[in-house]
Amino acid sequence: MKSKFLISTTNNIEGTPIKRYIGALCSNIVIGTNVFSDFAASFTDFFGGRSDSYKRKLEIIYDEASKELKQKALNIGANCIIGFKVDFDEISGKDKSMFMVSVSGTACVVDYPDNDNENDFKAEIITQSDLDKEIYRRFIVDSINNNVTLSHAWVEFLLENPQVEIIPKLLERYSSCCDSLPFAEETKDLEKVLLAFPKEKLIPIIYSDDLSNHKSYIAIIKNGGYFDAKSILNFLDIDIHVAIILLEARTNYYTKEDLSYMKQIIDKLDNLPNTGKIELTKGGLLGKEQMKFICEKGHRNDPEAEFCNCGVNLKGLTKTEVDIINRFKIKTKVLDEVLG
Repeated sequence: MKSKFLISTTNNIEGTPIKRYIGALCSNIVIGTNVFSDFAASFTDFFGGRSDSYKRKLEIIYDEASKELKQKALNIGANCIIGFKVDFDEISGKDKSMFMVSVSGTACVVDYPDNDNENDFKAEIITQSDLDKEIYRRFIVDSINNNVTLSHAWVEFLLENPQVEIIPKLLERYSSCCDSLPFAEETKDLEKVLLAFPKEKLIPIIYSDDLSNHKSYIAIIKNGGYFDAKSILNFLDIDIHVAIILLEARTNYYTKEDLSYMKQIIDKLDNLPNTGKIELTKGGLLGKEQMKFICEKGHRNDPEAEFCNCGVNLKGLTKTEVDIINRFKIKTKVLDEVLG
């Protein structure tokens, strides 16, 4: 049951003893309202009834805040949040209005029973709306798996109901669209949907061997904050140049485990084999032998030259790549001092 995670408003989970309390966590999400939703809400309020536009926004920010709180807990080694509380508020000023939701709870580690049979539960009743939602979900999943163009109308549903099983297809289509139609509406929608997936679901798929052939995935990793030191360390043996680009990616949180892998990355980069060489060469039949820096492409340079005229150094790295590595070293050093 290592993958199980519960969020409870109670201070304990029945039948699951708490092994360790880690600490209190809080998450706040703010989202703006636009003119149309404000008008729709006020129109409904004037005549009575429910304001679906506000309701939808509240549901979205509640889900986002809960996901962020859960991710914070996962990053510090928790598998449960107890004492969960949620508070909604509206912030107004300068003719602008925003919703804010604050969620909090205590992160802890609990012992889940091995004989949990929650997956054996079958519903004995289902509402019409839930049935319609499931039919619509299956229609979208089947359409994407059959390479149907992502409809703009499906985006909101997928943002609120991420479908992990279609991540490979979404990535494949996103790469294809970036190559042929980089500014198309579908390309933007695909990126938006992909960025909605939680880190632990997308990372194992996007850091694949095909990353070298799908450079567009790098944009997803950078824009989504999907930095993963362990995956980048492994990718150094597949494509060092792509791996170095990924060192610029970020993540919301860093752990001591991340730091350990980051140090291993630096150690590997510091011990890269030479792709070029420095050796004695003759400058013609009667020329004297001179030391020359010969790059991996066979170009000859003065031995003092750090980079060849073609742009690479003795290790086969460009100046841009060396700068990225140096910034990564500074980042790792600061992390080491803070987390150490």
